[in-house]
Amino acid sequence: MRAISRSMIIAAVILVLIVVLGFYLVLKPGAPAPVITPTPVTTPTTPQTPITPTPTPTPVTPIVSKKDVLRVAIGIDLDTIDPHGQTTTVVFNVVRHVYETLVWYDEKGNVIPWLAERWEISPDGLTYTFYLRKGVKFHDGAEFDAYAVKANVDRWTDPTVRVPLRGQLPIKGAEVVDKYTVKIYFKEPYAPALRAIASYLLIASPKVIEKFGNQTITEAIGTGPYKFVSWEKGKKVVLEANEGYWGEKPYIKRIEWLIIPDATTRVAALLAKDVDFAYNLPPTDIDRVKTAGFQAVTPLSNRIIFIAILPKGPLADPKVRQALNYAVDKQAIIDYVLYGLGVDTNAPLPSHFFGYARMTPYDYNVEKARKLLAEAGYPQGFKVVLLHPTGRYLQDKQVAEAVQAYLSKIGVQVELRTMDWPSFVKEVTKPLEEKTYDMVLLGWGPLVADAHFTLHGQFHSKQAPPKGLAAAHYSNPEVDSLLEQAAREVDEAKRRELYRRAIEIIWQDAPWIFLYVQKWFYGSAANLKGFMVYIDGEQIFFHKAYFD
Repeated sequence: MRAISRSMIIAAVILVLIVVLGFYLVLKPGAPAPVITPTPVTTPTTPQTPITPTPTPTPVTPIVSKKDVLRVAIGIDLDTIDPHGQTTTVVFNVVRHVYETLVWYDEKGNVIPWLAERWEISPDGLTYTFYLRKGVKFHDGAEFDAYAVKANVDRWTDPTVRVPLRGQLPIKGAEVVDKYTVKIYFKEPYAPALRAIASYLLIASPKVIEKFGNQTITEAIGTGPYKFVSWEKGKKVVLEANEGYWGEKPYIKRIEWLIIPDATTRVAALLAKDVDFAYNLPPTDIDRVKTAGFQAVTPLSNRIIFIAILPKGPLADPKVRQALNYAVDKQAIIDYVLYGLGVDTNAPLPSHFFGYARMTPYDYNVEKARKLLAEAGYPQGFKVVLLHPTGRYLQDKQVAEAVQAYLSKIGVQVELRTMDWPSFVKEVTKPLEEKTYDMVLLGWGPLVADAHFTLHGQFHSKQAPPKGLAAAHYSNPEVDSLLEQAAREVDEAKRRELYRRAIEIIWQDAPWIFLYVQKWFYGSAANLKGFMVYIDGEQIFFHKAYFD
């Protein structure tokens, strides 16, 4: 054992001496340097730290629009620029270039940060805490902060302020935590809360809110990429780029929205290059637009088109309302009046919405319609007034005329009444007892593809005008209860079932003539690029558009 230990010690000493001698030879001045394999790197470096070459990035050419002014033709005039008084998607589309929301959507419909950088939701679903973006200014120089958000929430919840879509975003109130943190409270869990905030709560300058109080706001001042410059009623709305915008600056310096109610005139303006983009064009002109070298844009919308039936006179009887549904050939209207720019639906909402449930269709059946009228006590029919807009929906006037013709076959004589959009909205939002018509052609296209926003907005009794926009003044306590339960239910399977049961009742009650889900047809200059077709198919955003 001692001999082995002595041998091991001697070997260890020899090894140490060899190592020390090696270091001495390497580090001694004049000693040869160690051999190092060269690396193919042009950047100077030490031999001991080889660097992998970094590819030279491809230069990104800045986008420069070849035209500074974009001229857009729309079919209706604005009825209001009040951010909380909005009722109409096209009008919302215009002012949404001026106002912004705490959160928004990406191209796939996902909620993304916007004026708020992030958010938290309390476990009970009643409190949403938003952490706000810093350094954002309103167009009047006011600072965007938690106090500005609270001012907007306070106005949204103020019962003395007219907020037609308040029911779509049932906020309880707001609290400032600190300058850039705000809490928004709900009275009860609200399943679509975040999407509703993204869709409806436009943020206006606190200075403007203070100035107008509970009166209609007539100065559009937000934080958006464009500033509101002027509004010549019935003719033109002008927006100009916000050079102080917190996000990516718009490439087009000025947008002129031209009000051209007649669709044929909008086509002519596009083909003559008097406008660069035109909304809601006649389906008959798709090939004409393409052949002339323009873009034809035809997205599916979130909008269901229907005829709301007021519950008065003969129309108070569900059998009569069912008869009207059987009397109208919806597919023929899609094929021959819309030229295919529509999709039949067998429910009171589009089939791509969460909560959709397919019902047995009201097929075109004149004999069945006549039988139901006779059973209801109206074998000879009756007279009604049908109110309809023109230039608001695709072929709206022609659709109204088609319905008039179909109903005449079962003895229902229809008087058509046409109004410009602002007058139409005023008439539709009156209380039931003040209305001078019996049915109204309308469309309902919420920004969010969720059953709540169509079913609650159109069939909950508390949404009837003048409080809301439920045009049929439909009232069914069981439906009210189902819709209220669904709005609170966070379990999606249970929520779907609640909507299915509500849809079954609504379908049988037939407060509408259920028509179709509309596609849109827009025409665009071939060199107009970068515009965003919103997820609802109805709104087009030009904040990143440019002329190539």
